[in-house]
Amino acid sequence: MNLPPYSTWAKYWTLRKDIVYLNHGSFGATPGVILEKQHQIQMETEAEAIEFYIDKLPGLIHDSKSALATFVGCSNNDLVFVQNTTTGVTTILNSLPANEGDEWLTTNHAYGACVHALHHFANKNKCKVITANFPYPIQEENEILAAIEKSITPKTTIALIDYITSASAIILPVQKIIALLQSKGIKVIIDAAHAPGMVNFSIQELQPDFFVANCHKWICSPKGSAFLYVAPQHQSLVSPLVISHFNDMHPNGPEHWSDQFLWDGTHDYSAYILVKDALEYMPTLLETGWEGIRNQNHQLVWKAACKIAESLKVPLPAPENMVGSICNIPMPNGEAPARKFHSNVKLKDILFHRHNIEVPIFMFPAAPTQWLRISAQLYNSMEQYDYLIDCLQEEGIMA
Repeated sequence: MNLPPYSTWAKYWTLRKDIVYLNHGSFGATPGVILEKQHQIQMETEAEAIEFYIDKLPGLIHDSKSALATFVGCSNNDLVFVQNTTTGVTTILNSLPANEGDEWLTTNHAYGACVHALHHFANKNKCKVITANFPYPIQEENEILAAIEKSITPKTTIALIDYITSASAIILPVQKIIALLQSKGIKVIIDAAHAPGMVNFSIQELQPDFFVANCHKWICSPKGSAFLYVAPQHQSLVSPLVISHFNDMHPNGPEHWSDQFLWDGTHDYSAYILVKDALEYMPTLLETGWEGIRNQNHQLVWKAACKIAESLKVPLPAPENMVGSICNIPMPNGEAPARKFHSNVKLKDILFHRHNIEVPIFMFPAAPTQWLRISAQLYNSMEQYDYLIDCLQEEGIMA
């Protein structure tokens, strides 16, 4: 089988050449040079674990966290590393005080694991989860704002809002949503799993109460690197799930809150350390740096989505200004899978096993409605999406 080529940037990654990989959005992909550095850190840890963990680790984490804080626009002391966005959201919900009868707000586009966490802690605290339903396909951001405002009541105390949704692949107007919710006295948790490296933002400008995001997706750091931001006025409320050995490093200083998260036991910290390296390395691949990466990825995914939609004679579900580096295309209805999370629906299996294409198919808002979600990273090429079109047509796919 002659598969289409990756782009010239693919040489910087370690992707399989017998797969057309169009799913950067799910777990990201880390460049080979960063993986080599990770192996070096792991070997250094094993060579002299005492020196590494006790003497070197705090400084390495501090330097990486400082680079990340600059990138996302906040203070180093207001940001901590966690392994993934789900862990960050769980940390917040486990910490925040609640009263019986409080209402916690989210949307019908929220990520499954975080919704599970929301329901778990709401049930534990005898609170009620309210879901703001906004349509999909969607035409404009006012539909989102109207649905959220309609769902607010005097009992609403917490809101969990995605920055960029997973299954529906749309950018939400988070700055307007944050302002709306905070004007009602509601604390806002932003699930920004896809945001860093995909869209340009500043936490200082957004002013969320809490902001959680992955680094391993679009920053391309190793798997297991994410961050949690907590606004200074709320830090006394939020504690880590595991109290750090370095909790007493600066007991009376501005670093104390973040110190609590610094060392949560013996495990591999190389992914945290290498966020800084990924932030520095990725923009060297284009003369225009991070802005160029974001723009190129967006332009490629939008061009590809338009071409696929045109070939299948279907409309795209959202306007371009609500699309980042991932985009959905409607597919024919399908059967509900046995599993709900990253399940292999029939169409996904066909594309993978018959055509060697790795691309997710989401049932949203529920079966049988299906969406094919393409991603674009520097290593992808337009030829790969053309190949996807050929394979869909070969299989007789029409939405």
